Amino acid sequence: MTLSNTDWESFGEHEYRFEAPDIVHIRNVGDVVLEDMRRMFDLIREGVAEAGGPVFWLAGIARMGHVHADARKLAIESDTARNLQGTAIYGGNFHQRAISNLAIKAARLLRPARASTPFRFIATEADARAYIEAIRRGAQGVMPRGSRPPPLH
Repeated sequence: MTLSNTDWESFGEHEYRFEAPDIVHIRNVGDVVLEDMRRMFDLIREGVAEAGGPVFWLAGIARMGHVHADARKLAIESDTARNLQGTAIYGGNFHQRAISNLAIKAARLLRPARASTPFRFIATEADARAYIEAIRRGAQGVMPRGSRPPPLH
């Protein structure tokens, strides 16, 4: 299956599309099981092939349900650093953001290279797109890919 540059496609209840030149946009709908998480990482790899290099992951989680433990484990253990320029997650309630944030922090501890990839939770899709554009421009306050945050004291 190839990524569409215009139409939304689906796997399970989730929706996705490729947005040229380099965005893989996934909207999570309902629970996320292990196979769903595997498919998301497959889509990222397909996006890399389509773009000819690392992509941005734009993720909408407003309609996401429960993320199953084995799916969280795969997300934590996966090495995405070479495939992603940055990740912007938009929407979602406090609980959804908290669970996602814990998984991301654990992944960055286990795979320090992931800490060099910009990542942010953002309220709206429009703001998430603006964040991606800021990464592209290397805007002040947005760390470009490959840079590390300052150490915490």
